[in-house]
Amino acid sequence: MKKLFILSFLAAFIFNGCIVFKSVSYEITITDDIKGTSLVTIEDLATDAATEEELNNDKQIVFEYALQSNVFLNDMDSEGKKIISRNLFVQENKLNALVSYEFDDITEVEQIQFDDPYYFLTLSPEDSIISTNGQIFISDDYKRIVWDKSIKTLKFKIFNKNTDKPGIKSLAPYYKK
Repeated sequence: MKKLFILSFLAAFIFNGCIVFKSVSYEITITDDIKGTSLVTIEDLATDAATEEELNNDKQIVFEYALQSNVFLNDMDSEGKKIISRNLFVQENKLNALVSYEFDDITEVEQIQFDDPYYFLTLSPEDSIISTNGQIFISDDYKRIVWDKSIKTLKFKIFNKNTDKPGIKSLAPYYKK
């Protein structure tokens, strides 16, 4: 499920296979049962590119496609995510991304489901939940975060990959404001 869990901002990176990040967090504000906004924070964008060509491709995807192109906006819109803002910033020598978008169907946000009176996100057993304001249920087959409908801001943070390993390079030095 980890591959399915990668947020839309990184969809293009999955096909490339070189972009990695330490964690992703969501703050989802519900405005009308299944509608709302999502604020996504991706921490420590990096690359495991083995060649200069792969590195250049990864930089192009992050700095041109995801950060600046209208194609990205159109791609996300076709998935039901109307991008409000997208930003990159360096903090403690790590490149981070902040993406905000509106949605009309909560299932567009990492396939979160709404079954009145609960919202729930189902993950694979190997996914690592760092934090959430929901309740976590764990079985042999899955992990599930459940939020009561009375909670209007759903929050969760998931660990993705150790970006401090040899062979992984931070993208922070390549970012030019």
